[in-house]
Amino acid sequence: MSSRTTARILVLALATVVVAAGCGKDVDPDQALQEGLAQQQAGNLDAAAEQYQLVLDVRPSDKFANYNLGVIEQADGRAQLAEGYYRAALDTDPNFVSALFNLAIIRTGVGATQEAVDLYLRVIELQPDYAAAHFNLGILYRDAGKPGLSDEHLNDALALDPSLADRLTTTPVVPGAATPSETSTASPS
Repeated sequence: MSSRTTARILVLALATVVVAAGCGKDVDPDQALQEGLAQQQAGNLDAAAEQYQLVLDVRPSDKFANYNLGVIEQADGRAQLAEGYYRAALDTDPNFVSALFNLAIIRTGVGATQEAVDLYLRVIELQPDYAAAHFNLGILYRDAGKPGLSDEHLNDALALDPSLADRLTTTPVVPGAATPSETSTASPS
């Protein structure tokens, strides 16, 4: 390769870098996350998703942006996309209880019962007072013909949250507690 060709390639490479840098926005990921949360809480899910995507453009492993995008996708009935976002959040923080719980609901919905059981058990290990996890696990055990385990978890769920008794006959699984994270520095409740 001649020095002229090398110089031309170098100039083109530098021009590409300059153009790419000039086209990009200066995004404050923390500000974009907060704006996404505000939009999500206001019910503007498309605007929220745009903000979360801006966060991921800067911080691809941001667990809150991934989780919140999962919540949006799950609410819109796109379980496969939601699962991908929850798994990305869990890659960053394997103990992210809300992502574990919502992923367990999705896995239940596609018939991956053992994985769902394992996910609920992990949620309960991390947060023993998570009534909805006990409830859903009890239902899964009931459906699997394991009455002893079912009764144990359903009793725990009802002791923690007596209002779940109404769901024993009407709802097989507590719907996803898919709520957006509150901040970029604290776990969502």
